[in-house]
Amino acid sequence: MRKILVIAFSALCIAQTPSVFAGKIAPLNIVKVDGAKYDIKIKNDSGDEVTVYNAGSGGTYRLQKNITTTIKMEEGDKLYIYEGGKKGRLLLTANADLDGKLQLFSKL
Repeated sequence: MRKILVIAFSALCIAQTPSVFAGKIAPLNIVKVDGAKYDIKIKNDSGDEVTVYNAGSGGTYRLQKNITTTIKMEEGDKLYIYEGGKKGRLLLTANADLDGKLQLFSKL
């Protein structure tokens, strides 16, 4: 009989525990902040096709000659030349000043 009373009392205490602490513990709010996204337009005005690497998303893009290519990038993403399977020199870092503006490859 004593075991049954101890078990019943323990179950009652466990059942009441969430309601006791509900008012004393602040809820945990998780907020995910997405970085700003920009459309970076690059015109390949060089004589050859070029491949670039977006270090933010990990994607590669082929810039065909005399064609404008739009690359979606987030704030702070870095765009590199991609040569021989490796990233080369840094071309640009995405920011609000570049959003929607045409960049000439020869000037980067």
